[in-house]
Amino acid sequence: MQLPVNLLEVSIHNSWKYQAAFPPLGFVPFFENELGNGDTFGLYWPIGRENIEPIVAETWHDSWQVQPTYSTLSSFLAASQKAEEEYPKSPSIDEDPASPRALFYAAKESVRNQNVDSAIMLLEKATTVLPEYTDAQSLLWAQYVRVGRTAEATSIAIQAIISPPCFGARPHKALRWLCSQQETLFVEDDPIWQIRNKLKLVYGGTKENTDYPLLLTAIHQYLSQSHFVQAVTLMQTYAALLSSETVSFQERYSFESKEFSAWQVEVSSKLPHGSRYFQF
Repeated sequence: MQLPVNLLEVSIHNSWKYQAAFPPLGFVPFFENELGNGDTFGLYWPIGRENIEPIVAETWHDSWQVQPTYSTLSSFLAASQKAEEEYPKSPSIDEDPASPRALFYAAKESVRNQNVDSAIMLLEKATTVLPEYTDAQSLLWAQYVRVGRTAEATSIAIQAIISPPCFGARPHKALRWLCSQQETLFVEDDPIWQIRNKLKLVYGGTKENTDYPLLLTAIHQYLSQSHFVQAVTLMQTYAALLSSETVSFQERYSFESKEFSAWQVEVSSKLPHGSRYFQF
């Protein structure tokens, strides 16, 4: 994992170990501007981009969300210095042109102003920096559909479905649209495409949920295809969703958080740029 050149300007949690789905694998908290109660800033390496310096993300523990606020540690440090004793505000797109969160909110404004081309450009940039940015993927899917770019919309819908809930809501509209699409050669071997008509993307409040075995099978299929980026992404999503279920539900589906986390770390070592397990 590529470390920031100015890493020593923050105080990393040296004892941090990934053992549960939140925060996600690839996130490492630091002490600066920590609010307590699990709300903290930290380094986050987007999946498949471990050879690039991490972004700085912010965890919202009560809602199990991660906000991809700053594009680099340098950007965070500049905002923190400017804020002095106050909590640093999220940057605007002018202050941090590569901030995934700033790009996403700028894109939403472009959509409101009916400027689809601008929204697509901003969202493509946001999802390049952070491919598993679920909310940005969902909004980009909608814009691709709007302008008739069906092939891109299909790929983005699949990416939104496998991306973690900490980065956005389950993409129900994208799934419904995907179910309406005819067979297409370029995704016919994709596990999510194959099970799209069986998925519901609704979780919690039931004794059983057929999505979980479907998603677990999809993980194994991605692994058998050596599509390790997709496998690692979906594993994070699977872990997060199941972790939000009751203990008895997890037991019915043979889910044990520490064991699954260890499997995630193991699989991540097969990524093109190596493991997502951080050791300081």
